[in-house]
Amino acid sequence: MKATRSFYLAFFALFSECSARGSPTYSSPDVCAFEPNAKVSDACASYTDLDTLNNRLNPYIRNLANNTDFFSYYRLNLYNKKCPFWDDESGTCGNSACAVRKVENEEDIPEIWRAEELGRLVGPKAHHPGKQQQKERKPLSGELGDVGESCIVEYDDECDDRDYCVPEDETAAGKGDYVSLADNPERFTGYGGESAHQIWEAIYRENCFSRPGEEIGSTSPFSNNQLLAVNDFKQVMQAHGEPDECLEKRVFYRIVSGMHASISTHLCDQYLNQTTGEWAPNLQCYKERLHHHPERISNLYFNYALVLRAVGKLKDYVRGYTFCTGDSQQDRQTREMMSELAAAIPPGPKIFDESVMFQDTTSGVELKDDFKNRFRNISRVMDCVGCDKCRLWGKLQTNGLGTALKVLFEFGGDHASEDHTLLRRTELVALINTLDKISSALKALERFRVLATELVETPTLDELEDLEERYDEPTQATGEEEEGVASAFWEELDLVWRAYVWVLKSWFNAPRLLFDITAKETIRLFQYWMGKPVPERSWQFRAPSHEEL
Repeated sequence: MKATRSFYLAFFALFSECSARGSPTYSSPDVCAFEPNAKVSDACASYTDLDTLNNRLNPYIRNLANNTDFFSYYRLNLYNKKCPFWDDESGTCGNSACAVRKVENEEDIPEIWRAEELGRLVGPKAHHPGKQQQKERKPLSGELGDVGESCIVEYDDECDDRDYCVPEDETAAGKGDYVSLADNPERFTGYGGESAHQIWEAIYRENCFSRPGEEIGSTSPFSNNQLLAVNDFKQVMQAHGEPDECLEKRVFYRIVSGMHASISTHLCDQYLNQTTGEWAPNLQCYKERLHHHPERISNLYFNYALVLRAVGKLKDYVRGYTFCTGDSQQDRQTREMMSELAAAIPPGPKIFDESVMFQDTTSGVELKDDFKNRFRNISRVMDCVGCDKCRLWGKLQTNGLGTALKVLFEFGGDHASEDHTLLRRTELVALINTLDKISSALKALERFRVLATELVETPTLDELEDLEERYDEPTQATGEEEEGVASAFWEELDLVWRAYVWVLKSWFNAPRLLFDITAKETIRLFQYWMGKPVPERSWQFRAPSHEEL
């Protein structure tokens, strides 16, 4: 019996190429149907707990991300980085909804962020200090007055050992642009097709951890699709008895899937109605992308717990952080708002416990480096996105999740506040805006659930009234006089006569009809031969309607 089951599992795995070609959605065995009171797998809180917490924190998060200069402007290299994986000019989005509105006038941003101020760190008079120097002393010796050096000092190397994604270059020499996040909301742009599929396929497929026994050499007799099917079959077999993957690999996939779910939620919530020209929720989009995929919703909640834990861990760190907007009153207000949010998050591992990860003494360090490098690779894939607005939010949210991982696994503990240059400004901005996106996605899911419940097919009020009238009508008396035989005969004869006349007319009109069709088709053929626009066919074959008969 067991051998028979294995045979059929192998058969369906090898020949289900359609499944192998699609973007994989990873889910652990205990991620099943969405149950509000169940605990989020690999986290420490239930869905209901996280919803309750989000309802309380969402106003704080929205206010911080949208109403402060520090968190509403983001500087990134949006146009000058080439895709390091492939060259696909055809994947560029030409839709106006894909465009990003940059900050063209530097007077619209705080003075400390302008090129003139950033330029004070370049040239023969000053240079970027090394990481060791930054720890030992302040390299500029207070020469910038009250401006904190954390506002502008950045590392020379592309990636610090602690980084989980490729950071944005904020120096004057960097080819970056300031973008107002409030002026460029994340919503449906129309970007899709093969290019978008290639992006997600690269993220899911090319950034996979090597599973034991998964590598099959180039001499394998299987095609690429069959190789994918073989790996899927191995996962099916593992699910029927072999132990699950380690926590770290599972977390990696859940982060990627949760980011995908967050993006999908925003696209469905802010969907362009081409009939009215308004942005509104699209229930069908939600059903196709999320409602019928509870594991994606579960991974979105998982990301919320992970990022929320990272922000809560910054409670002591932000008290000494320099929020450099050039306005001391606004800096103080931003610090208070950030501290208020961090303090409102449950302390310790009540929602997510990062201390259980990378604890294996034999492979923990190697696994952590692999985890870090693969997440950096995802941040590089974002440079391949053909839609400018999608690339903006993809890069920001990848940076935000990478920053959350950096805080969780590179900070010493809940009170690691001694090194205030640990986070760049772009990292902190990305972290808070990513939390804002996930928090808003959870609120959107609540609205979609209500819509899905309300739109279940139920009889309308008019239908109910018609139903009542139908059943309230008195039944006709059984002794009522039936129609006479003669009346029924003449009715049937009339129907036969009309049908006979219709058939005769059809035969009579057939030659003329065939001539018209031949003439029109000849004209269409001539237009095609001359290279001119071919008019649409004005005739069709169809059965006569009941009214015509």
